[in-house]
Amino acid sequence: MKQANGAWKVGFSVENCFTEKMDEAIQTGIETIFTFYLQVYQKRNWPWDRKVGSFQFHHSLRYDPIRNEYQVTLGESGEAVFIASLEEAKKRMARVDEAEVQLSSLITPRVALELRIKAELDPIRLPFHLEYLFIFVSLWDVETDWHVTPLPM
Repeated sequence: MKQANGAWKVGFSVENCFTEKMDEAIQTGIETIFTFYLQVYQKRNWPWDRKVGSFQFHHSLRYDPIRNEYQVTLGESGEAVFIASLEEAKKRMARVDEAEVQLSSLITPRVALELRIKAELDPIRLPFHLEYLFIFVSLWDVETDWHVTPLPM
């Protein structure tokens, strides 16, 4: 974590976020999407803290069987990375090197800030004819709890 020009830049990773069923689905070409939520709150003596910054972005993973490679698209940078192995693609999918959270001008000086991070696995999107057949079936439904950490003042 580091602060620069009214924004916080953070890096983190999510551990144990893939199951065997997810690996199988990825191998069949089903796109996997993680949504990351970053929020900065200013602590208050009120029942609710004040949100002073937020950023939401996606990572997506798709297997190309013709090229025999995995494409990981990183929403925070707009970068697409091509990787040969599933294990390396999963590691890259679950890691955020640097995401920037812009802070609003509503911040009260010298009042504690905290960063909250959460990741969700978006529900799979099957082709239309399969959605009709499997309308009540979900391959996975994964989300983390909020990870909360104080930001240095």
